[in-house]
Amino acid sequence: MAGNEMHVLGLSGGRDSAALAVYMRQHHPDIEIEYFFTDTGKELPEVYEYLGRLEGFLGQRIRKLNPDRDFDFWLKQYNDFLPSAQTRWCTRQLKLRPFEQWVRPLLEEGKKIYSYVAIRGDEEYREGYSSKDKNLIIKLPFKEAGIDKAGVLDILEGAGLGLPHYYSWRTRSGCTFCFFQQKIEWVRLMERHPEAFEEAKAYE
Repeated sequence: MAGNEMHVLGLSGGRDSAALAVYMRQHHPDIEIEYFFTDTGKELPEVYEYLGRLEGFLGQRIRKLNPDRDFDFWLKQYNDFLPSAQTRWCTRQLKLRPFEQWVRPLLEEGKKIYSYVAIRGDEEYREGYSSKDKNLIIKLPFKEAGIDKAGVLDILEGAGLGLPHYYSWRTRSGCTFCFFQQKIEWVRLMERHPEAFEEAKAYE
């Protein structure tokens, strides 16, 4: 953190954000970046294991933005209405809100914050987080460099990290019971993490 500037990079526990952390460390070692992870309280064990390996590569701790209020708290606030594609309150309350709570006081102090987001060069349809504060500047290094999915895989292989282990049985990071899962991924969740599957059934 130099003077009145701060550089942050959010990790989801997934492939693209991990690759961006590696990329920034390799191509911009002069930039002091604070890496953070927002914990929903419902992550796969493989996510924490991968974040631990990433910390080893980066040589620094990843800040955990544990929301003061986890998934179960917000489920009650929404009258037991589970998140859906139409109402993705989980992302808003469990990912964006803790980030905003963290940076708001810093922005109010007049600090300029650069936030690095892992939207790839082949993701034209993704907008990413739009900043409402002129001092919160969103940077998209992969888009600027034209790095696509194959490039992301190359970065992770080259760093000796490879993919998070859950990619062997599901297509994305997120809560154990994410509604974006495919039917086959529910079956695999039941096989690999029966306790998480039972918890998901209880929610339904």
